Amino acid sequence: MKQYEVFQMKFCGKEMAEDQVNVPVKAEFTLGGKTTEVRGFCTGEGNFAVRYLPLESGTCTYRVEYPGADGRTEILEGSEEVAPAESGTHGPVRTAGTAFAYEDGSSYIPFGTTIYALPAQSGAQIEQTLETLKQAPFNKLRMCVFPKYYDFNREDPELFPFERGEGEKKWNVRRPCFAFWDKLDDILIRLNNLGIEADLILFHPYDCWGVSELSMEEATTYLEYVVRRLAAFPNLWWSLANEYDLMDYTEGEWKEFAAFIGAMDPWGHLLSNHNFVHPWDFADKNTTHCCLQSSDAVKIPDLLKKYEKPVMYDEVGYEGNIPYNWGNLSAFEEVNRFWKIFCYGGYATHGETFMEKMDDSQVLWWSKGGTLKGESPKRIGFMKELAYSLPALMTFYETRQVPETQEELRKLVDSGQPGISDNSVFRCMCRITEPEFEHMREFMSQPVLHHGDQVFLAYLGDACTICGMMELPQTGKYRVDVIDVWEMTRKTVLEEVNGSVQVPLPGKTGMAVLAVKTGE
Repeated sequence: MKQYEVFQMKFCGKEMAEDQVNVPVKAEFTLGGKTTEVRGFCTGEGNFAVRYLPLESGTCTYRVEYPGADGRTEILEGSEEVAPAESGTHGPVRTAGTAFAYEDGSSYIPFGTTIYALPAQSGAQIEQTLETLKQAPFNKLRMCVFPKYYDFNREDPELFPFERGEGEKKWNVRRPCFAFWDKLDDILIRLNNLGIEADLILFHPYDCWGVSELSMEEATTYLEYVVRRLAAFPNLWWSLANEYDLMDYTEGEWKEFAAFIGAMDPWGHLLSNHNFVHPWDFADKNTTHCCLQSSDAVKIPDLLKKYEKPVMYDEVGYEGNIPYNWGNLSAFEEVNRFWKIFCYGGYATHGETFMEKMDDSQVLWWSKGGTLKGESPKRIGFMKELAYSLPALMTFYETRQVPETQEELRKLVDSGQPGISDNSVFRCMCRITEPEFEHMREFMSQPVLHHGDQVFLAYLGDACTICGMMELPQTGKYRVDVIDVWEMTRKTVLEEVNGSVQVPLPGKTGMAVLAVKTGE
């Protein structure tokens, strides 16, 4: 065994003809004084497996029970030494306040991409996609378990997750298609080798095969097999659905799914749920982070305050040229949204939707992978390199503090506080309606990240100004760099400054300003 790597044990026993999901295979692994209970899974033809993910090094003892060929329970006991993790292997991603970090405490900043239907593609298509990902900057990948039926996605996949008998209309979720799950295993393993987290989407509404119409019992049986088989992968995230609110399950049923996975997953992988219109209840105790279809970056600070969890904008719109407004962003706008979201304290996910003609033969990265055609990935790579050069826990703050409610602002205005009571804008904001107040409050908040008094990062986005103001601490000395997010350049413009600083800018969009403390 090795720390942070999947340990698998295989057994040959009794053939399970009727139910190949709820099989009586279980194990206990004890490491570092902690015992982890794990349920095994069927791999076909009377074969079973148990998977374990050791989170530390040391001596691990185990006890496994499984049905032998004669039907009697077989017991296997033993021990294994768990070697320390290899260099560059960090374990599962966890939340760290409103940010993320690996199990070993090292920084993880998500720069994701989307390939919804990757497991449904041919072997050659998957190979080409993985080769592309080797050179791409992405360290997270959103993909679905089920195939997707939508424009540019009309083909039947070679394999489905379950079996269905000849003439049968319903899927038999108690009989997994083991070839499909072997294929998904291989994708997860290879993504892990590339340092890419797999954000696995468990349900979605885009379907013509009936896989979106599972009853609660069938859906829970499916989840049972998914968790038994996949939970030991270190690079796994659970996404309950893509656009969950387009499906027929109730809010309560979705919470049952979240609770089921939370109880079943021994390693507590990250879990969230993605919306179409109505955001998921991120206060749900089994939900680890916010996941939204949005590009409205100004909402992020309020989400961070409300839920105290990381905020992922997993669908911000895609760079491409298809006729749908969600899939024809310019490369600059894709990059622009990444920077805005990051400097408001959140994280964004990339997508790409280029076509040559309007038919289903087109291979769009967003659904099928293949090769990247856009201009945004290399600029996202530049952004990623910069982000990883900064302190791990950067937090958002508003340089112009505006109270969250009108009532709070009125109290400050009435108190005669300098800078507030004598400010005509603030006095006006006391008189407008609540929606207008919220709009003004968002308008007046500037996207700035900081780490204590050490680093300040501001993004000017669409502004075309020849100078900008940056409010730095009155003490200390700072170097100020101007970053062109499109040209991917970084230039020092000021040194040994502090306080309110006027920063010279080139009068074009897509500029960021980075101030780093260099002395006392």
